[in-house]
Amino acid sequence: MKKTIISAAVMIVLGAGLIVTTNALTPEVALEVLNVISLEELETQISDTNIALRTNSSEAEGVPENADTTEAAAVEETSEETTEAAVPEEPECQYPEWQNSVVANVEGSLRVREEANTDSEIVGKLYPYSVATIIERGEEWTKVESGSVTGYVSNEYLMFGDEAGAYITENYKYCATVEVQALNVRKEPSTESERIGSVTGGQELDIITESEEWVEIQYTEDTTGYIAKEYVKVGWNYPTAITIEEEQSMIAAALAQQASARPASSGAALPPVETSAEGLALGQQIANYACQFVGNPYVYGGSSLTNGTDCSGFTMAVYAQFGYSLSHASGVQMGQGTPVSLDAVQPGDIICYSGHVGLYIGGGQIVHAATESTGIIISNMYYDSPIGARRIVQ
Repeated sequence: MKKTIISAAVMIVLGAGLIVTTNALTPEVALEVLNVISLEELETQISDTNIALRTNSSEAEGVPENADTTEAAAVEETSEETTEAAVPEEPECQYPEWQNSVVANVEGSLRVREEANTDSEIVGKLYPYSVATIIERGEEWTKVESGSVTGYVSNEYLMFGDEAGAYITENYKYCATVEVQALNVRKEPSTESERIGSVTGGQELDIITESEEWVEIQYTEDTTGYIAKEYVKVGWNYPTAITIEEEQSMIAAALAQQASARPASSGAALPPVETSAEGLALGQQIANYACQFVGNPYVYGGSSLTNGTDCSGFTMAVYAQFGYSLSHASGVQMGQGTPVSLDAVQPGDIICYSGHVGLYIGGGQIVHAATESTGIIISNMYYDSPIGARRIVQ
């Protein structure tokens, strides 16, 4: 029994020498010490060493003296694993460039208010699928900036994040919009270079490359060219908000156009169509949007505003951008919406011909996908005899 105690003492003293003291004992020195230590002293050392070891362990792990440190460590490790597993992973962002943008998800218009409540003054409007930049997002209202308008809109009618990004990238394009009446297209980026053609005001052109002074564009299906950057607006072609003053000007222009429109050449007079102020403004926005595709190709059976469309595909695709569904058939479109007299047409109305349709833009003109040789062009609405008109927006 004494041998067992002495052996244990040797181990503890060795351990104490290696762990507790700064000068560790060698085995030979330890045996020499044991020869002069009594059994009682050994027992005392065993007790003191055990207490010291347990005290040091308790301070390091932060557990009570009588705690099972192995079990505590296991519980702590399990707790950490549970905490880590409970933290949800951040979803992958597919459109990082559009995380600070919103899209108006409405059929009519979305009011932009001065403050974040429905009693506040209306400072502007976002029409269907217009885009705005987030200034400050709240739980129910978001402060945005779009066009010349800054204010608050209800989150209920907005697309955010990747939903907004997906809609913008699928429906709009990064392009150069011509801001002068006509602009030369050059073979090389120099005013001394050969002129290969021209583009007209309002055209939106696909960009190949751009520099500080020149933009390389897709001029025709097989030809690229260069236009001077100072005469174009480079950016995404999405619609933005309009101020109340801008809306009133658009409405006044539409009403003036109605009053001066050419009388119908044939057909019985139709009763007047009641159209809201918002309907008049939206019709003008639709007409403006349609004009940007002038110069793009005509493709029979197509409905791409950029790569090719036929007449009904053109009006269908334009109206689809504003949340309206039209048939891809001119004969069917002649029966959609509300009939309106030719002497009361307003921008956005569909002008119907025998086997053809166009979109009225004001001033007695239409924009339409005419023929394969002309593509999408602007014409006098009486270039041919119209047989009727339809109002889609009221």
